[in-house]
Amino acid sequence: MIANKKLLLFLSISMLIYWLLCNTIDVYKFAVLGVFYEMLWLPMMVMLFVLPIVNTYSMLNTKNRLIHYFSLLLNIITLLIVFLI
Repeated sequence: MIANKKLLLFLSISMLIYWLLCNTIDVYKFAVLGVFYEMLWLPMMVMLFVLPIVNTYSMLNTKNRLIHYFSLLLNIITLLIVFLI
């Protein structure tokens, strides 16, 4: 179950952007943004807890670990944003 490095990086970045936007912008001020928020909250909540585990697993099983360290760092920053802000 070694996932694609670029896919993990893309998912990590998209999750970080989603949570940053949700914490800084009133998502219900714009109807379209509110719809996207409501449609994506469950997949983003699942990715919030599953993606760091998958990144750690991939990091331990591959030789090129730099991109996995970066993805894991993005996941940790996202967790801190969600639970501390």
